[in-house]
Amino acid sequence: MQLGKLSPTILEKVVLPFRGSERNEVLHGAGLGRDCGVLRLGKDLVAVTCDPITGAPDFLGFFAVQVVVNDLVCSGAEPLAVLVSLVFPPESTLEMVEKTMQEIDISCRELNIAVLGGHTEISQVVRKPLVHCVGLGRIANNNFPDVTRVCPGDAILITKGVGIEGTAILAWEKGEELEGKLGKELVEKARSFLHMMNVAQEARIVTMFHPHCLHDVTEGGLLGALWEVCAGQNLGFEIEEEKVFVFPETRAIAQYFAIDPLCLISSGTLLVFAPFPEKIITALREASIPVFEIGKVTGEPRMVVRYGDGRVREIQSCPQDELWRIVERF
Repeated sequence: MQLGKLSPTILEKVVLPFRGSERNEVLHGAGLGRDCGVLRLGKDLVAVTCDPITGAPDFLGFFAVQVVVNDLVCSGAEPLAVLVSLVFPPESTLEMVEKTMQEIDISCRELNIAVLGGHTEISQVVRKPLVHCVGLGRIANNNFPDVTRVCPGDAILITKGVGIEGTAILAWEKGEELEGKLGKELVEKARSFLHMMNVAQEARIVTMFHPHCLHDVTEGGLLGALWEVCAGQNLGFEIEEEKVFVFPETRAIAQYFAIDPLCLISSGTLLVFAPFPEKIITALREASIPVFEIGKVTGEPRMVVRYGDGRVREIQSCPQDELWRIVERF
C-alpha cells in the first residue's frame, strides 16, 4: 500500500461502513470530505474531530493543535478543548516529551483552548514520535457549513495560496539541501510558512455569510481536498490553474523536487464552497486575507483542471500527497 491517507474509494469499502450504533444525538457522522462529527446534546451542538501528526519532523505539538483547530472552525465551531496522546519511541528523551507539550501549551493558550487530558507512553511500536490530538468545539446555531450542502454551481474559493504546510515541512526537513540550490533567503521564508497554517480568522469571517462548505486543505493538497468534497456528493469540479495562487517559494521548491504544488499538503489554505461568493471575497479582502475564486462545482462527477495554454487535465482518482512521494523517493 502507498504511504499516506487511504484513498476515498478504499475508505468507503473498508472503513466508513463500520460506524457503531446509531444514536439520536449524532447529527453528522463520518463521511467523505467531513472532518468533524457533530453531536446534539440538548440545545447544544458539539463538534468533535481528531488527527495524528506523523509526517512533521519538528514542531509536533504545534502541528497537532493547528490541524484539529482548523477542522473545528471549518465545521462552524468555536474550539474549546483538546485531548492529546503522545507515543514516543524508546530512544526518546524526557526533554523531547516536554518540548512537545510546551508547543501544545503555547498553541492552546494563543487560541484560548484548554488541554483536558490524554495519554503518554514510550513504545517499541513506533519508530518516530506520534502525536494524536482530539478537538472539541461548540457550534452556535444550526446553519453551519457541511459537505452535504455543496451543490452544482457553487463557486470554489481558496485563501492565501496552496502548498503552505508542505512548503514549511520541506524547508525544515530538506533545508540544507535546498539552501545549496535555492538560497538561504528563500528557505528561511519557506520555513516561516508555519505561521500561516491556521485558518481560524478567515473561517470565522466566511461563516458569517453562510457558505455551503468549508474545508482545510490538508493531505493530498488542493486537488485531494476538492476530490474528497465533490466525490462524496457524486459531484465534480472545474478549476482554472492560472487562478490558483502558488507562492514563489512553493513553486521553486516544487520545481526542484519535480512535484505538483496543487497536490501538496496545505494546512492554512481554506477551501470555500458558496453560491454567492461576492460578499465573502469583499469581507476577506477587507481583513487583508488573500482570496481567489478558482472555479465551480459541476453536476457531473468529472474533476477537471483547465490550464492557460488550453490543456485540460482530468483527475481520475484522489491524488497521493506529494510529501509522501518525496518520502518514498528518498
